[in-house]
Amino acid sequence: MIEAEKKELIQLIHSETEKLKKKLEDIKQFTAPVEPDCAIGRVSRMDAINNKSIFEASERNIKSRLSQLEQSLKMTNDKDFGLCIKCRKSIAIERLRLRPEIRVCASCLGK
Repeated sequence: MIEAEKKELIQLIHSETEKLKKKLEDIKQFTAPVEPDCAIGRVSRMDAINNKSIFEASERNIKSRLSQLEQSLKMTNDKDFGLCIKCRKSIAIERLRLRPEIRVCASCLGK
């Protein structure tokens, strides 16, 4: 991996991290507990509880990806950054641009 590609990926990781943090803040309002004495009706309350579960799952996924991105950012100075952890071959830069936190190449992922 050349230095310009590494700088591009670092910038991409920072950008993606900021987007995810903003999305996480937006989701927080939808994951608040649904009050039992809330007068929205039984079916509407059930819908609110169901929607809350969906937003909580989304929140978990975002936190997981944020963690992976932060870990990748720490690894950008390693000589192994951009190498597949299974076969030790270089991961395609196009793949890293889409998911900079990815640690396996496409062929190893398919196996």
